[in-house]
Amino acid sequence: MSQEKATKEKKRRRYGSFAWTDKKSGLLYARIRLPQADGKFKYIYKRAQNIKHAEQLAEETRSEYETRGQAFLDGRGMTFKKLAAWYKKEFVIEPLYVDGLKIEGMRTWESERAKIDRISEVLGEHLLETMDETVFRTYRRERLKTVKIATVNRDFETIRAMFRKAKRKKWIKEIPDFDGFVEKSLERRRTVTISSVEEDRLLGEARKLLASAAAPRLFSLILSLRDSGARPNELYPVNDYSESKNMYEPIRWKDVINEDGSIRDLTRLVSLKGRLREERLAVITERMKLAFVELWDFLKRSKNITKGHSADLENLIYPHTTYKKSWNIVRIAAGMPELRLRDLRRDWVTRLSRLGYSDKLAQQGAGHKKIQTSFEYTVFDETAALQAKALLDNDNQSTSLMSLSKPPRKT
Repeated sequence: MSQEKATKEKKRRRYGSFAWTDKKSGLLYARIRLPQADGKFKYIYKRAQNIKHAEQLAEETRSEYETRGQAFLDGRGMTFKKLAAWYKKEFVIEPLYVDGLKIEGMRTWESERAKIDRISEVLGEHLLETMDETVFRTYRRERLKTVKIATVNRDFETIRAMFRKAKRKKWIKEIPDFDGFVEKSLERRRTVTISSVEEDRLLGEARKLLASAAAPRLFSLILSLRDSGARPNELYPVNDYSESKNMYEPIRWKDVINEDGSIRDLTRLVSLKGRLREERLAVITERMKLAFVELWDFLKRSKNITKGHSADLENLIYPHTTYKKSWNIVRIAAGMPELRLRDLRRDWVTRLSRLGYSDKLAQQGAGHKKIQTSFEYTVFDETAALQAKALLDNDNQSTSLMSLSKPPRKT
């Protein structure tokens, strides 16, 4: 017996014969017998064109089994619904914060679970190994009948994240090709410009909440988002990140207060991606300083405030994970019900550009990553940051300062 035949015979003894014919239908299948951990065997059948094709299918299947092990068998019978249940249990959970940083979970876990359940209603019964471009194209076409492209994009971002986890668990051989299903270029860009009059209305309504102690931090937060160029999750713990996103260290009182008790002109915002720690400068305008001092004094006067939320240098300035309730009150009262908190920084670059500042320096100051290479030697350093601060301070003087008058103290 030749070496090749001996090898094939050995494989047949281990895995079983390659070809099998269904007596009823007369159809030919590749039959592969795979040993399991409990000593039993698992038989897999695949439709074959002829005996040679059956051998080829058997060889490919055995190779996959030897590479992926038990996960290969687990993945063969896994539906999208089963994957969704596992993914929600492991990853779509209530966030856990330690010292203001999110260690696990998602801030938007409830809405993400609802989204996955809705997707599963349509795709749930599909086997993972059969989900291909045709399945996704059909889903996309039907969804676009009732929702906007941006919503469909979010759906496919979640589906892709789920398949990445399945690939990591070796339940699937390859991640489906999602190219063309996430079309961000088709989304309408959200352009938001807030006039000085609109800003005054927002700040005026926020002052009312500060005066009543209902939401003392919102007024300062609005100013910080308007003037510093910081993202919301660089100011308060709204870290909701996946493998491709950064985590952030929300600012603490020690980041803005000097040793002598004065407020700094600049602070540093910190982002973390794996072991990489990145910092960038952010300006603290004069009206931000006034708001910080006012908030600090309020927290020192308050007797019924918890330790982690009190006036202490190690504490987060904005310790809450959401300001949705108080923000809804303010934006509705100000006549801007569609305005989102993150919209407050959207025109930061445009505003500085209008004041004669460098577009590219402003983009760096806002933390934008995609900047034209022709400006790669332009650096948003301390000098550039102070220049931006001066321009913003001068511009702020032209707006109504009623929002910075002392709120009445509670008696």
